[in-house]
Amino acid sequence: MINATHYVLDLETMGKGPRAAIVAIGCVRIEQGAITDTLYRRVCLESSLQAGLVADASTVNWCLKQDAAARAEVDGSQASVLLAVALTGLNNFIAEGNALVWGNGSSFDNVIVRSALDACGMGNLWHFWNDRDLRTLLALYPEAKALPFEGTKHHALDDAMHEAKQLLMALNLHQTLQVGALV
Repeated sequence: MINATHYVLDLETMGKGPRAAIVAIGCVRIEQGAITDTLYRRVCLESSLQAGLVADASTVNWCLKQDAAARAEVDGSQASVLLAVALTGLNNFIAEGNALVWGNGSSFDNVIVRSALDACGMGNLWHFWNDRDLRTLLALYPEAKALPFEGTKHHALDDAMHEAKQLLMALNLHQTLQVGALV
């Protein structure tokens, strides 16, 4: 599994449900056990709302309490793109039918991207059977959670990069256990 092509997806949203309004997308590509590329797009909140995605007050209030660097990525003060443009960029970045797409939780990142694609009248970017849940894998390999965080927490690309490093560590631990079991 470590030699497959993996994508680690992280979103910043203004909601918690499956139709949460997206304000940033970060994605990291892993090929042959190494990080090979990244994608980051700030998304115009207004375009997410116009597409029918939803913001909720408790999430907005939570975002307002984050540090200045994290807030600056989602407060509209930086250049951003329309939701459909960001999703097209993600489609071009993934561009592999057998991509394994990891979100941090079975009901958040991947589900929200699928809802956003649907809201924009776009097709799915990966096969549903290739959805992967990083939170479950890290529960099996908690050592990988100990990796130090680099960057700004709650910045979609920094979070995706951290999660990609955790994924690689967990997959390496898994592979080592498999090899040990064969001996």
